[in-house]
Amino acid sequence: MLFNSLTFGIFFIIVFGLYWLLRRSYRWQNVLLLVASYLFYGWWDVRFLVLIVISTVVSYYSALSIENKYVTLGQRLRASGLIIFSSLAFLGFRWSAVDLAFSGGIRCLKIDWTPFLAGFSEYRWTILTIVLATVLVNAAHPFLQSLTVERHRKVLLGFSVVTNLTILGFFKYYNFFIDNFSYLAESLFGHVPNALILNVVLPVGISFFTFQTMSYAIDVYRKNMTASPSLIEVAVYVSFFPQLVAGPIERGKHLLPQFQRPRTVDAEGFRDGVWLIAWGLYKKIVVADNMALIVNDVFGPFDNMTSVMAVPEDGMRMLVAIYAFAFQIYCDFSGYTDIARGTAKLLGFDIMLNFNLPYISRSPSEFWSRWHISLSSWLRDYLYIPLGGNRGGTYKTYRNLMITMLLGGLWHGAAWTFVLWGAFHGAILVVYRIFVPNMDKQKPTWWLGVIQGLVMFHLVCLGWLIFRAQNLATIGIFLKSIVLHPHWSPDAIQCLRGLVYYSWFLILFQSIQGFSGKLSPITRWPWFARLNVWVLLIVSLISLAAKSGQEFIYFAF
Repeated sequence: MLFNSLTFGIFFIIVFGLYWLLRRSYRWQNVLLLVASYLFYGWWDVRFLVLIVISTVVSYYSALSIENKYVTLGQRLRASGLIIFSSLAFLGFRWSAVDLAFSGGIRCLKIDWTPFLAGFSEYRWTILTIVLATVLVNAAHPFLQSLTVERHRKVLLGFSVVTNLTILGFFKYYNFFIDNFSYLAESLFGHVPNALILNVVLPVGISFFTFQTMSYAIDVYRKNMTASPSLIEVAVYVSFFPQLVAGPIERGKHLLPQFQRPRTVDAEGFRDGVWLIAWGLYKKIVVADNMALIVNDVFGPFDNMTSVMAVPEDGMRMLVAIYAFAFQIYCDFSGYTDIARGTAKLLGFDIMLNFNLPYISRSPSEFWSRWHISLSSWLRDYLYIPLGGNRGGTYKTYRNLMITMLLGGLWHGAAWTFVLWGAFHGAILVVYRIFVPNMDKQKPTWWLGVIQGLVMFHLVCLGWLIFRAQNLATIGIFLKSIVLHPHWSPDAIQCLRGLVYYSWFLILFQSIQGFSGKLSPITRWPWFARLNVWVLLIVSLISLAAKSGQEFIYFAF
């Protein structure tokens, strides 16, 4: 279910109406949001809801046990019941065999029973494993109570982190490591271990919800927040549909308390929510999706190279395509975040800002304080600082930066290009620290600031080339074309026209945001200026939306 689809529009209108009908009870609102969130995620593949439930229950049980060293029988029964019920409901049945059909002019539920029940035979061992694991964890509960407080806390934290990393590692990285192992085995021994090869499907948004559940248990362990005794509250915090599949990666101490109290929306909140949704849709379907046409047209021939390809002699076309991808990925991802923040505001929630004009950054550290803020701050708080941060001397600081960025690159995808992208950003962080260590503390003259911003933007664009390339050979071809053949062609000019045509208003508006220091500058504009902006957005959404809608890029992460 995509934010930029009619299906989501209908879904949200129904949820929004029912949600405010239940405004007298925020607990019933939570139940509605949980059902809606599971429906939203299950729209792609209902089977993967089991992973969200397992991640939720493990973190719920671990956090409660870390804080209290005891989880009541009722709490354990509810948690165990949710896992077992979910495994039966989401794996035991094939919901694709259920359909709404017309019979005699009346819409009725139609179930094809043979395929509907086929899931039990297909997933019986998976269901049995989940049930047995649940029983074993409950059986181990008395033993855990016998441990000392500190050992008990560490064991439960390890249980939560290891479980979530196992889920993430298997579904996201199994194919990557097995493919590389198979390639190495064939190169060295001429044999491929076929028994290890599995067709593991990547669940949507798995990196986001596993990081979110891990941070919840870690924060309770660090005593930065208290654990919630309510399974529903923790479940809806983990699965909250506006930010479930592409973030922001919310911390429990910020979002969870919002499920523990009544929510209201005033006129200003409603206005801000509608604006964020409209602005996010503009970024996505007008800018990002049209940029995708330029990017895919240029990068496409190199994505699946099976032989050596000639270096194009119109290097400017390759450069424009890189610029177009910089706009595409920014507008695609920040557009999703804007829509997520807008829908959350209409429901009375505040979720964190994830992008803050990243392309005006003057240094790598400033860029990462403005780009994907929820991930960069997560890596800082749960990886970089525990590794030692900048406390162990210069060498260890550089080492910690490189490890953090390498793992941050791998977080984005199971491919060597992502690892290289992370290494590249780690390297420029180190280089800037060596040669201009106090840049972020100094306020330059306007012309020096512009030069620094242009240099940083082009370094980021070089990173985007690495990020977008499907193979290492593509990176070399693009760089050779740009450096050795910096020529224009009719196709290059056409790409530039498309880039300017679809991005001019974005550039203008974000320049106003940057100079004013406000992300919502139009709130103080005269009514006729605001009206013109709204007319431009609506007309653009109607007339300039790309004909073929694209999924959000970060759904794959």
